[in-house]
Amino acid sequence: MTLRSRLARVVRRRRLSRALTNLDAIADALEPAQGFIVVYLDEPNPTLVDGLAQRLAVEVRAIQVNGSIDAALTALRSMPRPAAILDATHSGNRGNLLRQTIFALPAGAAYVAAGVTTAWTADVRSSAEPRDGESQAAARRRQEFADSIDIHESARGLGVVRKRGTHHITLRHDAVEGALSDQFGADWGEVIARREAYEYESRATLHMHGEPPPREKPTTISVPALSLRRYSDVTCHLREVATKGNLVLPDTFRHWQGGRLFHKRIIPATAWFGRLEDRMQQANVRHEAGEFFSFDSAFPTHYGHLTTETLSKHWGWRIARERNPDLRVVMTHQPNQERLPSWKADILGALGLPLDDILWVTQDESVRVDSLVAAMPQLENPHYADRDLVDTWEALYAGLEPDPAPQTRAAKIFLSRRTRTQRWCTNTPEVEAFMVEQGFTVIHAEDTSYAEQAHIFRAAKVIAGFAGSALFNMMLNPSARIVVLSSRGYVAANEYLFASAAGHEIHYFWAPPLVEQPEGGFTVDAYRSDFTFNLDEHRAELVKALA
Repeated sequence: MTLRSRLARVVRRRRLSRALTNLDAIADALEPAQGFIVVYLDEPNPTLVDGLAQRLAVEVRAIQVNGSIDAALTALRSMPRPAAILDATHSGNRGNLLRQTIFALPAGAAYVAAGVTTAWTADVRSSAEPRDGESQAAARRRQEFADSIDIHESARGLGVVRKRGTHHITLRHDAVEGALSDQFGADWGEVIARREAYEYESRATLHMHGEPPPREKPTTISVPALSLRRYSDVTCHLREVATKGNLVLPDTFRHWQGGRLFHKRIIPATAWFGRLEDRMQQANVRHEAGEFFSFDSAFPTHYGHLTTETLSKHWGWRIARERNPDLRVVMTHQPNQERLPSWKADILGALGLPLDDILWVTQDESVRVDSLVAAMPQLENPHYADRDLVDTWEALYAGLEPDPAPQTRAAKIFLSRRTRTQRWCTNTPEVEAFMVEQGFTVIHAEDTSYAEQAHIFRAAKVIAGFAGSALFNMMLNPSARIVVLSSRGYVAANEYLFASAAGHEIHYFWAPPLVEQPEGGFTVDAYRSDFTFNLDEHRAELVKALA
């Protein structure tokens, strides 16, 4: 086996050497190349690099691959889009090298592999074909690859694939400063402030009733290091997507610690590349002078996402606004939606944001700004909540008008739901009637103004409800007891993270969903599944928790 592999490498090296002597054919295959081209090498080859530079009259940048695809990806992340790529390697999986890096090219550009046979072309074709039994996510990525390539028949020892569409490199927070410095130098921007990583023991007093989800609630909360950055020359798209050149900035992704970065408006190609949805790519781009703060969201009109993801960036706003009093906010205006719903205006106004001078982006118009300030979030569900989020919650309540009727507030409230689109409790009327028997006032959050909701929550001694965003105003009352009725398929941990930071006593009562989460896995169907809450099973413990 070892002898055979050595012979194969020798054959590949000889085939490559023959192919590289025909610079005219390589130059023809790489045309048209306006801008610099990239050459993958296993060892330095100045003759090849200089020869291509002379024939194509372009800059040639060499990347030492040495069988490591990560080496190629890391180098590509630190440069603008190349006009073409030549694979002049003889080791490693050259088919996979193409599959992972061709997305760096602009539409119409050529990826050329020297010293290959028809087997290489067949391998590329096979990679674009559907596979039985693969996951939906893998199938989508494979389809994106198939839609992004135009394969030419190999000739004269050259394999040629033309790129379709435009993709961006998706950056993570731990790589962004290095990648931007390499590509743009000191002009990329700056780190305005950092918060050091730390751990704390959850302040929540947690009680579980019934069979909980397999994902346990952590007793030790690990808060990562958080940065507040200013990026120069950034394009702001709808739903918090921000790009700089060929890069998607990491502040785009709300689940930034995930194994794969995900955004509903970015079509994933690989773990490193994604394609902005067509409407975003087709939007007009205008310039707006000045400095802006990203207070946007992937879900701009969703109360739960505002109170978790958006509010958790307020720490950065306070610092950046003090540094630049002229700082403005950038947000998304969704089609067929109010620009600023009253509840959103109440929350942001209470925190002192200048609501009359917001920069709006839409699906038809993106905005290129001189600089964008973005803060890493103090909360990421289900991983962590910074203890200092309590400061933002207290500032929010303090910014509202005083309670006009503090003596009339109910001591026990139950937050119910009317919407049946997801996580509907099939016996909601029965649950509501039981809560009334226990002395609770049943509330539907959408029936009252935000300020009224805030005062109701602030005054309550016991806050109960179905899991989800209706309960999130618990953050305004750290002394209340919290009772959560939830489907076991709903694995979000927002209420627990709030309680961990603020110190609530919190009781979870679990019910089986109509669609169970797969063992060791996750599905959206189970996450959104309806459920029936068994009052007979939980009655005795529920009465105690609600007392």
